[in-house]
Amino acid sequence: MAPAKKLQKPAEPLNPLNLKNNMAVLAFFRTFVSIIAGIVVGILGVQGWWGFIPHFATQLLCSGAMLLKGGSPVKKYFHTWTNLLFHSVFSSTTLLSYMLFWMAFFNIAHVFA
Repeated sequence: MAPAKKLQKPAEPLNPLNLKNNMAVLAFFRTFVSIIAGIVVGILGVQGWWGFIPHFATQLLCSGAMLLKGGSPVKKYFHTWTNLLFHSVFSSTTLLSYMLFWMAFFNIAHVFA
């Protein structure tokens, strides 16, 4: 007699409304953090391409914070890991908000001072 195969528990289906809310919360959180990062980088006086490094670093920290907040497998809240890692990182809202506040606070702190 062959050994019994272990049956895997089927993946729990995601509620589309909850998934949409999770993505909206992630996008809002990323936008908020990009604005704060833009303010800090502008006040510190970072110039050139080096100013984009803090943006991508803070976006990576956002992914880590959301992962810690969830406290369980990513599949429970998002379809895939890439949704958590890359959703809204390169969106016009997040990136342009970062650049707007970076340049505005750079001008306030260093040009008009």
